[in-house]
Amino acid sequence: MSDFSIKKINVYGKDTDPANGVSNAYETSTFAFRQPNIHMLVGQRNAGKSRACSKLINQAQKEKTFDQIYLISPSAKSNEVYFGKHIPEENIFKPTKDSIQKVIERVEQDKEDFEKHLQDLKQYNEFVKLLKSGGDMTDDQVMKYIDLGFLSESFEKPIFKYQKFSGKLRPPTSAVVLDDVLGSSLLKSNMLESLFCTNRHIAPLNETHSNRSACGLAIYILVQSYRNSGGGIPRLIRENLTELTLFKNRQKKQVDVIKDELASVVDEDKFEKALEFATNKPYGHLTISFGRLKCPTFTFRDAFNQLIVFEDDAEKCNCH
Repeated sequence: MSDFSIKKINVYGKDTDPANGVSNAYETSTFAFRQPNIHMLVGQRNAGKSRACSKLINQAQKEKTFDQIYLISPSAKSNEVYFGKHIPEENIFKPTKDSIQKVIERVEQDKEDFEKHLQDLKQYNEFVKLLKSGGDMTDDQVMKYIDLGFLSESFEKPIFKYQKFSGKLRPPTSAVVLDDVLGSSLLKSNMLESLFCTNRHIAPLNETHSNRSACGLAIYILVQSYRNSGGGIPRLIRENLTELTLFKNRQKKQVDVIKDELASVVDEDKFEKALEFATNKPYGHLTISFGRLKCPTFTFRDAFNQLIVFEDDAEKCNCH
């Protein structure tokens, strides 16, 4: 029997609830990771980080998630077998102080191209409506439609440059892979922490479209150490992760640091059991998802495609 009672008071009711906002989410399948996410993969050299990241990207592109993928790495050539299929050479940058800015500029240019396309499409629809109505065009309209190319015999309905890939009209979707950037000048750039704090809001749209108010940018970062004496990945970045993939780590202090930082969001006992199970095999890795999940059973994954489901989470399962 509880030693307290509940009395409802007449303030902060449903009439004060805020309106539902846009999600800024990319469309993904039920069991795929939410996008645009911030996914850090931690493992010692030759642990299998690049191969694991390539599986994430291959699945994303199988689902047509990203229109563009960028890579910032000093060793891009050695990882061509993993990322070359989806990342063209012009999307690869060395880790410098301005490499992140270059990627963001490309995302912003895609946003501008998208909004110009929406304007062209609007004018095209007006043109088609005018033709169907049988009305006469003014001289100004004729000149405008000639300039737009609408009166050319070969002209077709405007299609956005990424629409043939995705099969739908949507704001551009992008991802960047940061591989082996520790120790580079990029890590000292103010742009890095800003990127991790604002990734879902990069390249804001003038008007919402497809339940999105910005293009956004998914981030994958591959590192050898979660934290080290030199600082490693800044804490601000670690605190903004939506996914964390861990490979086998024989340094108990490192595991304790991770466990301590995750204590407020992940059950310690579950973490230890899931980590032991997932990493107790060659190239094994555990992925932990944070925040508002589609289902509580999605918290822990072994090798991306096996959910590690604890009994109390199974009782709350809403994905059947």
